[in-house]
Amino acid sequence: MSDLTTYANQIAVVKQECPDANDEEIGKEFQRYESDFLIPPEDALRSVIRKFQAATGVEVTSGSTTQVREEKKVQRFSELGSDDRNVSVEVAVISYTPRTQMVRGEEKQIAFGWIEDNPWEASSERIRWDYKDWGNKGEAMVPGSIVRLEGASVNEWNDKRSLNINRTTRVTVLKEGGGSAPPTSNDPMTIARASEVEGFVNIVGRVISAKPDVIVRKDGSGELNVVRGRISDSSGSIGFLSWKEFEHEEGALVKIVGASVRKFPRYPGNTNQRRDGHRDIQRYFFPGSCRVNRIREGQHFRSQRWNERRINHPTG
Repeated sequence: MSDLTTYANQIAVVKQECPDANDEEIGKEFQRYESDFLIPPEDALRSVIRKFQAATGVEVTSGSTTQVREEKKVQRFSELGSDDRNVSVEVAVISYTPRTQMVRGEEKQIAFGWIEDNPWEASSERIRWDYKDWGNKGEAMVPGSIVRLEGASVNEWNDKRSLNINRTTRVTVLKEGGGSAPPTSNDPMTIARASEVEGFVNIVGRVISAKPDVIVRKDGSGELNVVRGRISDSSGSIGFLSWKEFEHEEGALVKIVGASVRKFPRYPGNTNQRRDGHRDIQRYFFPGSCRVNRIREGQHFRSQRWNERRINHPTG
């Protein structure tokens, strides 16, 4: 993918301020910031505008002059604006999924996942945001931990806000997490094995059901369209909840990469016993980013596998 395509939106903004600037040169400048300094294009925008204003003889506007932004300390994501920089906030790390991308023939490590604000309160009192780690902060961003982010920035795309953890962002661990490390390869495990772990998994399975559904937002702001279904392999089957478009029909073979599994307490009627006496079926939530054929993320799984089923009551 060319620089012009990758940074098309940012190039358009620069061109509004610097009409005589060359599109290709603008794209290369954004690419340089991302590859050399690990600064995402959204955060590099003002610097790139200033550079091309100076290069093309355009008067530098007051809004583009160099200034040190005061730190903005918040407790809730709702206090943040779409252009906030130098943000300080305490969050709970829900998932952390590393990815390697090629830039000019060189591998660059980034990561993405979910974080929640108000981390010291119950999960029902929190708001969840996506985030992207551009600064290789994986040692601190362990799922289950609570951290303080200093120097983060807000990104907004298609009316959805997320947080950027930049190379200069300071991450302080306030409470150690207990989540497992993300998978280091795309090698899948069986669904039976995935239902027994808590952490990150990759699986391959066949879609045996998929049905559209609606979830009402906790804050009452509207509804979310989702798809519920089930995927199976030779070892068993597992339910899923897709938060994005799901275009795979029943019978399709799909691969889920980097899903994050978290166990919840048992619910009456949702438990069964294996022959060794351990609980086998529990509710699982996949809050991390994952992909089915590289297109969807966020899964909710419920194991539906029995090693052995015994009926000891006359009514079943």
